[in-house]
Amino acid sequence: MKNYTLEKKCRICLGENLRLILDLGSQPPANSLIEKNQLNDTELKFPLRLFWCSDCFLVQLLDIVSKEHLFQHYLYMTSASKPIVSHFGKYAKSVFDEFLKNDTNPLVVEIGSNDGSLLKEFKKLGVSVLGIEPATNLAKLSNDLNIDTLNEFFSLEVAKQITKSRTPSVIVANNVIGHIEKLHNLMEGIKVLIGKTGVFIFEVPYLIELIKNLEFDTVYHEHLSYFSLLPLVNLIEQFGLEIFDVQKQRVHGGSIRVFVSGKNNFQIKNSVKKMINDEHEFGLEKIDAYKMFSVKISKLKKDLKQVLVDLKKEGKLIFGYGAPAKGNVLLNYCNIDNSILEFIIDTTPIKQGKFTPGTHIPIVSPDNVMKKGVASTALLLAWNYEHEILEKEKEFRNNGGKFVIPIPSPIIK
Repeated sequence: MKNYTLEKKCRICLGENLRLILDLGSQPPANSLIEKNQLNDTELKFPLRLFWCSDCFLVQLLDIVSKEHLFQHYLYMTSASKPIVSHFGKYAKSVFDEFLKNDTNPLVVEIGSNDGSLLKEFKKLGVSVLGIEPATNLAKLSNDLNIDTLNEFFSLEVAKQITKSRTPSVIVANNVIGHIEKLHNLMEGIKVLIGKTGVFIFEVPYLIELIKNLEFDTVYHEHLSYFSLLPLVNLIEQFGLEIFDVQKQRVHGGSIRVFVSGKNNFQIKNSVKKMINDEHEFGLEKIDAYKMFSVKISKLKKDLKQVLVDLKKEGKLIFGYGAPAKGNVLLNYCNIDNSILEFIIDTTPIKQGKFTPGTHIPIVSPDNVMKKGVASTALLLAWNYEHEILEKEKEFRNNGGKFVIPIPSPIIK
């Protein structure tokens, strides 16, 4: 099939001892929203399955949809999420204070810089910045905002091109390493960018949180790898680098921020050893934890569908709140289509007027919808912002509106 390949080897250790741990069926790419005139066209769907490497413990997709198909025009914009923008403000300040404050001419390079929201925060602190962003629409947007951005996929060649003129002090990558198929090529490029004293800082969703909270909908074709510290240590040490710190973050349903540099540049903090011990204790190196995860996901699917069907029988108007990529995975896996959800509201202008892939639910602006409230129920597809959204929509709830929180188990609030 065009745009699709099936890999046979682990992308960190190249081992072939790979076990299937979760099958979410064939699905369209989660960000492939469709136009009204495409509703009758045949949609491309690809297997969405999670595998576990019993050698280095990386959890990964082996069904690979080409990056050109997924990322040339991308609909996710960091700036559309207020919690992420707030997170980035604190993130930039923290990195500046720890690594850049005493640097006379600091440069921060971001891999997968999206619309430049994080780099904008570094610029406010007086730091030179450079983004690397493969989505043409987002790279253009960043450049128009005076955030220097290369419209490229990151690679060893791109790293060499950058260091011809300057070596960055810090390289950052947020929620993007999991998107990269060729992790060895990535690390070759990182090693060049880091030079002797640079620091590579990246954030990835944390596998233990995914398993504990049944966050199955964060599994989609763009996300090729699902990280814990054990396989990351394996990967980074292959390139003569080391992890010297790791910090847990609340963002994206539970993430880790990992700090990498050349060996002996920094004292390794206790956080690294503690997290590795926690992962052994959790059982990430044994198949049992993953088998139980799969069983619980099947039950969640059945329970959520039943809750919505029962609400529909009561005559409730049900709609979706938020149209993140994860929502499309949940809708397709749980067989929740336009016969159950009337529409989905989302504040992102480029998503409005489009339809969800596979389930064909219209996406509309939230204007006026939330004020009605009476006898209507919102399925919270952006469940990772539950606290902020419930706070924001007090009026809707006071008017009798309810939210169904789908994960980790369906609950009505």
